[in-house]
Amino acid sequence: MTRQTRPSALLYLPVALLFLGFLFFLSGPAAADDPKADLITLLRGADVDGYTFSMNEDDAVTSSSLTGKGLYDVFTLGKGDADVILRYTSIQDKKTLKTSVYKSEVIKKGTAVNLVITDVAANKVVSNKVFPTPGLSCFPAGQFASLNACIERFRCLYGGNLTCNANLSCDPQFAALTCCLTNGQNFSVHMIFPPTSIACLVRAQTVDVGGLSTSP
Repeated sequence: MTRQTRPSALLYLPVALLFLGFLFFLSGPAAADDPKADLITLLRGADVDGYTFSMNEDDAVTSSSLTGKGLYDVFTLGKGDADVILRYTSIQDKKTLKTSVYKSEVIKKGTAVNLVITDVAANKVVSNKVFPTPGLSCFPAGQFASLNACIERFRCLYGGNLTCNANLSCDPQFAALTCCLTNGQNFSVHMIFPPTSIACLVRAQTVDVGGLSTSP
């Protein structure tokens, strides 16, 4: 009778494979980048709870943004001085890897309403644009059952042209409405029409709000 012997190296192979598998399990996959967490870190403690995160990129830059959720509906600024933050945006140049972070907000002082964009790192205003002043007569013309109905009528009549101009210039366009309701109430409404084209969107620091309402 012949007795077969198994090479000793083969006895250790399953043990070695098991050990390597255990090490892989402990190490796990490489940690993935978290652009949302990176942007929050750059904001130095700003309260962004409930903000919506998004990313865009083209051949030159990558942008990340956090946008206030409630801004797609009509937002009431109130009668006194007020402000509301629309969006935080980080823009990274792919070539230099330099990242700039911006805050865009609407600031109301008295009857003046401005869209202000601030460089967060430098704490410096880089853009300050004044909204047009609503007129005394109803615009769009007529009386409406609700504020939303008035705003939607304006979008139908003028929104397309304003968005077109925004895409041509890559600059947001502004509008001022005087909404007259059937219950006798009148409201001043400020609107922003930001660019929507891909060429402009990646650098967009503003957001399309449902409407910023104040009583006249």
